[in-house]
Amino acid sequence: MKATFIGQIQGYSGKYKQVVYCQSRMFGTTYVRQNVYPTITEHHVEQGSKTAAIFAVLPSEGYKEDMKDYLYRYNSLGSKEQRPIRTWANLYMKLMFNMTVQDTSIDLRTITRDYIYEHDLPCVSLKRAIEAGLLPKVSTWERYINEI
Repeated sequence: MKATFIGQIQGYSGKYKQVVYCQSRMFGTTYVRQNVYPTITEHHVEQGSKTAAIFAVLPSEGYKEDMKDYLYRYNSLGSKEQRPIRTWANLYMKLMFNMTVQDTSIDLRTITRDYIYEHDLPCVSLKRAIEAGLLPKVSTWERYINEI
């Protein structure tokens, strides 16, 4: 739910009782959601271990910069099927999880930088990931050549 404020409030974020306010500077909006703590299940533990492993790869600064630039162009596509992605980390996770959908032999819980290079995975650079169909093409996508 989008929040609207009366008056000159520039932005509001944080928790208040059972409500959480989230400000998006990128889109200039404030969202409101109910503050709910999930019940931890086996799925949460599995997703957490996958996320920890993919971030343990420690992408290079050039790779992150490519992702940030790609992110700006991706969000400008205006496609109704694709929701906006807010950070490079979310884009990185989307890329890695899309890779496992395409190739089910990849286990994200055990992925390492060496494994990525040994198996020549498309996540080595954004250009290769786009060529493999893991992410949609954006303008000037050919220049995203920085390696992970």
